[in-house]
Amino acid sequence: MYARLSMFRLRPDAPLSFAEQWAEKTHMVHRSLKGFKGITFLGEDITKEFGAISYWETKEDALAAGDAIAVKVYSTLSKTYIETPPIIAIYGVYDLPTGNGKLIFSSKFNW
Repeated sequence: MYARLSMFRLRPDAPLSFAEQWAEKTHMVHRSLKGFKGITFLGEDITKEFGAISYWETKEDALAAGDAIAVKVYSTLSKTYIETPPIIAIYGVYDLPTGNGKLIFSSKFNW
């Protein structure tokens, strides 16, 4: 299994309700993509940093998701309240209780 980390910062004038709208839209898009296993959202209201960790069956699924997410989520939302382009990283997931997976850093890139 692989994890896709996406982090960004909102502009200072962005309402916090925007982060909730982003999470809802992001979840809807992710659910429709091949290999999607789940997602967790993160946020800090003082620094206005927000992000998501999504889980994917394969590294290829995690990488392929980037194009759909860029078009359906970030391309429209970045025109509203996102201050910086999202930072994206793909990680191997190591499931400690079962010993499955790989604990390796796979790649990191910006859109």
